[in-house]
Amino acid sequence: MLQPVNRLPPEILCRVVRFVPDKKAKDTKSIIPLTHVCRYWRESIVSAAGLWTLVSSESTDLTALCLGRSKAAPLEVYLDLRTRDREFFNLLLPRIHNTGSLSVHGFSYIEELTRALPNFPRSTPNLQSLTLRVTFTRAERNRSSDLFDPLANTLKHLSLSHFPLSPSLLRLRSLTELDLSDNRLNVPLDTLLNFLQENRSLETATLSIGFAEPSLRSSRLGAAIETQLRHLHIRCSDAMDSRALISGIALQRGARLEISHQSSDAYATVSGILSGVPAKQLPNLSSPTFMECQSYCRSIRLLGPSGAFSFKCLHGPEDPFSELPLLPLSLTSVRELRLVHSRSERASSPLKPTIFHPSLLPALETLAVNCETSMSHLFSMLFSNPPSSPSLKTLALLDCNVTEDFMEELTKFASNRKSTTSARLYRVVIVNSKGKLPSIASVDALWKHVPVVDVRMGKEFPKDLT
Repeated sequence: MLQPVNRLPPEILCRVVRFVPDKKAKDTKSIIPLTHVCRYWRESIVSAAGLWTLVSSESTDLTALCLGRSKAAPLEVYLDLRTRDREFFNLLLPRIHNTGSLSVHGFSYIEELTRALPNFPRSTPNLQSLTLRVTFTRAERNRSSDLFDPLANTLKHLSLSHFPLSPSLLRLRSLTELDLSDNRLNVPLDTLLNFLQENRSLETATLSIGFAEPSLRSSRLGAAIETQLRHLHIRCSDAMDSRALISGIALQRGARLEISHQSSDAYATVSGILSGVPAKQLPNLSSPTFMECQSYCRSIRLLGPSGAFSFKCLHGPEDPFSELPLLPLSLTSVRELRLVHSRSERASSPLKPTIFHPSLLPALETLAVNCETSMSHLFSMLFSNPPSSPSLKTLALLDCNVTEDFMEELTKFASNRKSTTSARLYRVVIVNSKGKLPSIASVDALWKHVPVVDVRMGKEFPKDLT
């Protein structure tokens, strides 16, 4: 028998409440209504110090409440220096030494921050995560002071926007995650590469940069640096900047590479970007067992035991995947393919699966599509005789127009394959959120030839399609 919610153990209740604020929440206001459910909930939630650590300069009253309830738990502080409230800082400063995460927005030079937080960063000896979002003009870019030495042994996560790479910042060695955004980066590529290489604990790096001068992107190292990066995301508006970064960083086997590009000719340039990567780096990323293509955000993602490659751009041709076979990546080991298309002003017609390159089809074992894919084009290839994808074992359809005629064709397709063990269709997944499911009779007919027929209402594919 299920217990009433007011009899849940406090540890379980508080564990659930911890997930109520979303990942971008700046304070704990979403938790407050839960303390009004009943006395038991209120006592349990209020007494859990770890639920009240989000502190924001946007609400002084809520800050006073949270500082009283968080006790000695490490604080997560969000500051917007454009709206400075003296009362807020009077509340915060006595507890500033207990800050574990600090996010500061709306300042042009570091003196603004040190005036608001006296003796920063020595006043935050337990700081592990720091985000600095600078509002600057070019004249103010050089007015930032050097301040990172006190954080050398504690800082794990660092996110900087338009903040100069000062000498003390480049001496940091304890980072596990770095997010760097600067469209006029004024340091040489080799300086940045050496910094990444010497942070041996660094696992995730997001580089949204553009070099201030073309000469800064030239490297004299002679070989790509060796890092422990597991995830590298590069966002550059200039293809040459992207190529320089990718060519300079050797990813470990199993790492994930993502490229975001905003150029109108992005699909014409991505092959050129990757052509600059040393050949020995490509095998770590080119043995995918999973490939996902999304036309709304114009993305291609390859994922497998050897690594992953992802490419996204905001603009592109109507069929953004027409040049996929031209990329310098092997497609012959792709086992799972997902075609996802969302209607938008930039992508008004259904996605035609032209990425069905002859080298891809023979190895394909799982195919998943949504309703915006050109079904007629797709299944004329699948149901051809002989079949173009002899290894296909799982077919998944999300919000597709699965008519009775289609179910009849699919049943014939499965029946023809039933006699051949190596080419047998083992699973069909049909998910619909629009209340349109095939008839019970057609599902039963298909079930005679396919061991698993999964028909359900929903908005997403099952996580495991293999």
